[in-house]
Amino acid sequence: TLGYDIEEARNMVKKCHEMGKFLQVGHQRRYNPLYNKALMLAREEGIIGRIVHIDAQWHRNNDWRRPINKDHRLNSQEARFIKDLDRHMNWRLFKETSRGLMTELATHQLDIAAWYLDAMPKRVFGTGGIDYWRDGREVDDNVNLIFEFEITPACRGYHAINARSSHQDKIAINQPYKVQVMYSSITANAKKGCSELILGDEGSLELTEEGGYHYQEPTSKVAWAQGGQTTAEQAATVVTSGGTLQLSNKAQREGTPIVVDNDKSVDQLQFIRFAKDIREGGMPKANQMVGLNATIMALAGYQAIEEQRVVEIDPALYTFDFPTPDPGVVS
Repeated sequence: TLGYDIEEARNMVKKCHEMGKFLQVGHQRRYNPLYNKALMLAREEGIIGRIVHIDAQWHRNNDWRRPINKDHRLNSQEARFIKDLDRHMNWRLFKETSRGLMTELATHQLDIAAWYLDAMPKRVFGTGGIDYWRDGREVDDNVNLIFEFEITPACRGYHAINARSSHQDKIAINQPYKVQVMYSSITANAKKGCSELILGDEGSLELTEEGGYHYQEPTSKVAWAQGGQTTAEQAATVVTSGGTLQLSNKAQREGTPIVVDNDKSVDQLQFIRFAKDIREGGMPKANQMVGLNATIMALAGYQAIEEQRVVEIDPALYTFDFPTPDPGVVS
C-alpha cells in the first residue's frame, strides 16, 4: 500500500500536489504489456463485451515466512533498529507493520479490477481468519471478499449492450449497473495460483504476469442460433446444461493466447518508464492516485473482515479540491 493507513496515503497525494511532483508505486502490472493489450482489446475492440464479473485470487501453499538464521547475532548498527529479528524479517505477518494478505497481495489485483472497470467500489464485505498456520502470526492466513462496483456511462469500463431477450427492458439494460469482484487469498493450497479472470458477456480474459488468454463466450451465439432458427428445445438445452453441446464449450476450453512483443521483464519496464517520466516530465501510470485507490480498497476490505460487516467506501476518501492524476491511463 501507498501508506499504512488511508490518511497517510491521502497526505502523500496532497504533498505531490503541493510540490508539483509525482511518485510511482510498485503495482507493476500497470507496466505489463500483456495487461495493457488485454485492456485495449476489451475497451477499444469490445472483445469480451460488457464486463459482468471479475474473479481474482492469490493462492499459495506455504507459511509466507522468511527463514531466520537462529545463530545470527545483531551487531551494534543492526541493534539500533531491530529489536526482534523474526518480527523484523517477517513484518508481513504482524499488525504493527502490515495488514497481511490484503495490503501485501490484494492491492495488486484490486488495482487491476479498478483499472479495467475505471471505477472504485461502493462497498465491500469479507471474511477471513488464522485457520491453518496458527504459528504466532497476527494477520489472517486466508481472506475472501466481495467488492461491489457501480458502473456508469462516465466510466471507461462502461459497455452498452443490445437486448438478448424480449423480456429485457431496452432502456433499463443500459442504465448504471453493478459488477461484483470476488477476491480470495489463501496459504494452504496453490491449485488456482495467482490470476485475474475478467468475465464479459461475450468472452473472458484470464491474466497472469507470465501470460494471458482470451476465451469466447459462445452460449449466446452458438452456430445453430445465428440463423435465427433456435427452437425452444435447443435454447433450453443451453440454459440447463452447457455441457450438453460440445460446440458451446469448445471456445471456453481452448483459450487464444494474448501475444505481446516484449524482450524485457516487467520490473525493467516499470523502471525504464519511471526514468523516462523523470527526464521528460511525464506522469507514471502507477501514480499516487493509483496507490491511494488501492490502499482504500485493501483497507476497506481489511476493515470489513475485522468488523464482520459491510463497509461503505466514501468517495470523499479519493476526492480532492485540486486536480489529481488520472488513475486509469493506458499506454
